[in-house]
Amino acid sequence: MLAYLIRHAESTSNLEQTDSLNSRLSDLGRRQSDALAARLRSAAPEAIYCSPYQRCLDTAAPLAAGTGLPIRVRPDLCEFHYLPPGAIRSTELPALAGLVESNPGVEGCPDWNAAFEWPTVDEPLDALLQRTRGFADELKSRWTGDESVVVISHGSPIARLLDAWMTVERGPSFRFIIDNAAISAVRHYEGVSSLICLNDVSHLAGLPAPAAANYRDDGTLRAVPPTPYW
Repeated sequence: MLAYLIRHAESTSNLEQTDSLNSRLSDLGRRQSDALAARLRSAAPEAIYCSPYQRCLDTAAPLAAGTGLPIRVRPDLCEFHYLPPGAIRSTELPALAGLVESNPGVEGCPDWNAAFEWPTVDEPLDALLQRTRGFADELKSRWTGDESVVVISHGSPIARLLDAWMTVERGPSFRFIIDNAAISAVRHYEGVSSLICLNDVSHLAGLPAPAAANYRDDGTLRAVPPTPYW
């Protein structure tokens, strides 16, 4: 099976225009989402898995509309906030029923066998590692042929999902650069897990590079990272 792992398109929080934890896409982010959908439509994915955060749902919407697939929301794809234990700030996420009502095509993932409860903002790092490794194992066991699926989440969960995909046991984490609307592709075939590409933004050619991007308008890379890496 093949999985396209995608960080959401540029959001208003990436532009520091809001302090909301549940920000929406910027104008550029919406254009990135359209370009992403055009790139992935021909891949004929079997499923779209998504974080419940609005910037991820908005990123998935053009692809879902173009393929007719539902957007399968999962708690294990939620953002990781790096907030200290005891932080009481709300994630600002509505319950699943509210997401379904306000976002056409969204549903609770039918493969999720627990309550649809979102991780707290003070979730420990160990919990992130556990949930992303569990999701990687589930994908490998759920899809065993030549299918492809799309996963839309956030920088930290995507990075740790890549970690989980390529390692048998938990150990020191690799560091990854993952830009908004970038594609990383992984494969699992006959028991072998492979990384095919990392942080591919070729489908965004012709769009301006976001201020927080690791590349410039002409596609050349920045030597000094403008944003954190995961």
